[in-house]
Amino acid sequence: MVDSDSPSSSGQLSAFLVGHSIIAKPLSPLHNNVVSALLTVVYVKCVMELGALIRIKYGNPELSRKFIHLCACSAVIWWPLFDTSHWGWRLNITVPACMAIRLIYKGAVLKDPEDEDVRTMSRTSSPSELLFGPLQMTLIMVYVGLTKFMTHTGLIIMASFVGDAAAAVVGLHYGRHRYKVTFGGEKSVEGSIGCGLFTMIGIFCYCYMCSIEMLQMRPLLAIGITSAVVEATALKNWDNVFLCIAMELMSLHLPKLI
Repeated sequence: MVDSDSPSSSGQLSAFLVGHSIIAKPLSPLHNNVVSALLTVVYVKCVMELGALIRIKYGNPELSRKFIHLCACSAVIWWPLFDTSHWGWRLNITVPACMAIRLIYKGAVLKDPEDEDVRTMSRTSSPSELLFGPLQMTLIMVYVGLTKFMTHTGLIIMASFVGDAAAAVVGLHYGRHRYKVTFGGEKSVEGSIGCGLFTMIGIFCYCYMCSIEMLQMRPLLAIGITSAVVEATALKNWDNVFLCIAMELMSLHLPKLI
């Protein structure tokens, strides 16, 4: 079976704390989920600070933007900490939900090109850019966190964003063979290969860290190739949405590919 009808996670945080004598008694499921959510807040705060440092050190907003992109989709590594026996596991969307509101405010209302988030998460310091890739990413994380929690589908969608980030970085530094698709941006063959390869690596790592059954090589290759094609041909600024749709459709056919 590829996906279960409901999320499954035992809440490893409480067990870890008790096992290492940090606390005497196990946390209640609610407290376990609240603490797990707070840990994701700390994680994202550190990511944002590191992203700002990368932008300052290298003077390239694309690097900081993709670093944050990669770390955001990797927030799934915190999923196993949540206890699904209590509704509080849905607190896993705390950070992306708050970030979505923040991005809408800064991109559509504040519109300050000197704002730290604008400078770190946009290519051209244009506030409106926050309303495309970054906002799409947070909304997809909310959708996945509520409906695809601890499933292959959720991990596949998030792993495709690893490939998306890799495509930009690989293309920027190693792209030699350039091409452009109608209605899309300029791409490179090297970047597209990087997208497919790192999508597969992302799936492998996420499945391992979430203790979810590994995919066999055939479906892994099919997903990697599909992510590369979709990333290369998607409408400019809408690749996150197209990747999410494509990966969810691919997951429906996984039983046939295994």
